[in-house]
Amino acid sequence: MAKTLLGKLFRVTEVPTPQSFLLTDTVEVCGRGLLYSLVNAHLRLNTDVLYLTTTHSTQDVKSHFMQEGIPGKLIVYDGSKDPCGWDGGKEGVLLNQPLPEIFSDRLTSSGTEDKKVAVVIDRYEHILCSQESLHLIRGLHTLMAKEAVEQVIVYCGRDTVEENTLIALAHIAAVTTHLLPSHPLTCKVVLRKPSGKVIKAHEEFTLTKEQQIQDVQPVKKTTTSLPPVENAEVDTILASQTTFSLTLTEDQRTAKNKLLLPHTRVQQAGVGGQIHYTPDDVDDWDDDDPDDDLDI
Repeated sequence: MAKTLLGKLFRVTEVPTPQSFLLTDTVEVCGRGLLYSLVNAHLRLNTDVLYLTTTHSTQDVKSHFMQEGIPGKLIVYDGSKDPCGWDGGKEGVLLNQPLPEIFSDRLTSSGTEDKKVAVVIDRYEHILCSQESLHLIRGLHTLMAKEAVEQVIVYCGRDTVEENTLIALAHIAAVTTHLLPSHPLTCKVVLRKPSGKVIKAHEEFTLTKEQQIQDVQPVKKTTTSLPPVENAEVDTILASQTTFSLTLTEDQRTAKNKLLLPHTRVQQAGVGGQIHYTPDDVDDWDDDDPDDDLDI
């Protein structure tokens, strides 16, 4: 478990801790269990979690983290009640304000917080309904630059976010985890280390009721080899798919073998070398040297 990439990332044992974490899923498979597993790992390590929810209520979110003996503190910012401020903005937070301002009560500009915190953006696509993508990317950069922030976690759906936005999120993320709709559950993970090294993995896992991943192992690559196809069978298949005949009759094959192409060298046996010479009028023929050895 400890040697697998998923195990280290979701137990927050990777050193150094990746500053930004992108977790994506689809409508076919929900990644909320993985998100809760990562949040639980931070809480067990005595890291406070600033959780921005856009769909679930504060009570619903906290119900998944009611285990005793967890030293970390969960602070929920509810953006599901009045995200646009139409009801006066008295309850919850407004999703149309910059991300750093949402967490400004816990993150100071000077970074004097002694205790590290993890910031969670639950359902990034819902905030896109209230802000432009460029402003959100800039807000994520600002959060990652805070000294008090240990990790920024962004959770969104791959099929509900535009491709350009997803590419931008993956570009700034130190960890990109794509949950795939498979059985057992699998993830494709990309880890970018500060040294520039890139580690890719495709691993399968199981998720317990306590939001903990276990039985992590690399996905076995299954390769199916196609049976060999005989030449005669290939000719039959090709002949059935063409409008003209690709095969030759015996007479056509004999005529083809006898055909002399321009580049074919023909060796005539029994014929010696000859010199063809046309004498000029001014040629000097010497009787002393008639060149009898030459066949002129």
